[in-house]
Amino acid sequence: MPKRKPRAPRNAKKPAAAAPIFQVEGKMSTFGGPDDHGVSPTEGLALFEPPDLQDPKYASLFLPAPPPGTSGLARRLNPEKYYLACRWDYSQTPRKFLRDAVAVVFNPENKRSANARPADWGPNVDTKRVTDLSPGMAAVLGLNTDDVVRVSISASAPGPPPPKIARVPKGARPGHGTRNRHAKPVIKKFVESPNHSSRNGAPITMVVLHCTEASLDSTLTHFQTAGGTNPVSAHYVIDRNGDIYQTVRESDSAWHCMGANKGSVGIEHVALETQALDRPQAKASAALIRWLLEQYEIPRSNVFGHDFTPGYNRPGGTSCPDKLFGPGHSQATVAAWVEANV
Repeated sequence: MPKRKPRAPRNAKKPAAAAPIFQVEGKMSTFGGPDDHGVSPTEGLALFEPPDLQDPKYASLFLPAPPPGTSGLARRLNPEKYYLACRWDYSQTPRKFLRDAVAVVFNPENKRSANARPADWGPNVDTKRVTDLSPGMAAVLGLNTDDVVRVSISASAPGPPPPKIARVPKGARPGHGTRNRHAKPVIKKFVESPNHSSRNGAPITMVVLHCTEASLDSTLTHFQTAGGTNPVSAHYVIDRNGDIYQTVRESDSAWHCMGANKGSVGIEHVALETQALDRPQAKASAALIRWLLEQYEIPRSNVFGHDFTPGYNRPGGTSCPDKLFGPGHSQATVAAWVEANV
């Protein structure tokens, strides 16, 4: 008769789970990729160098080619991949270790979690945030700027107690995320339009404001229609209740203001020709414009109504932005609203 394996005593203790060698909890934001103009076109990453683009272990974190007008790795990160930045203490989590480590990012609000690769050192202490995540991972975890997350890295054996938020390592740059004082408003949904083109390196110098003269659904549907006699789009659409939809990435030109698309960001506001902005819509618009102006260093004098935009050259012009900002059809009406609200 075969011998039975001895049973473990009922009171036997399970092996203790390995303590995290790095753990922080606090507010988050996002960083990296072509649309992150909070980092400069030449800014690199603390944990990776250009030769890593040729290494199969790391190449998948990056876009196949650098975005136009950029040379740094930060803007070349693929925003759909899962990566993050924290203020690492290199004495406890050395750079060499972090390059191959996997962090667990946990959203305590909805209990979702995901694994991510460390990529950079940041955010800057002044932001009062503990981590910056890739936009794609933040979306999957249901996170918006300044939501609370927990980031941890564990080892196979118990490690030292979780470190406090690290100071800037000697000789290191202070981390990204310092320039824009304003958080980007929450984007309810990205509904990509096929109607866009490359900026070909042109800087963003203007914000152009529009009235949809139609409902939200019909506007988004129209923006989804490729070809035809009038293929159009805008970067953003703001509903009457203040919800913001994005349809074109800022790194691309939307087709919203003939003759002025290359250097502008277009914002549509859901309204009929005779309607003014609704209160939550106006608040959302002002917040988005405020963020855009700081992000791209645009003066407030460069916020225009559609019909008054420098370079706009559609024959016959347009009535847009209609009565959104006041009864008068003039740039002075738009400028007065911007002065009072942005």
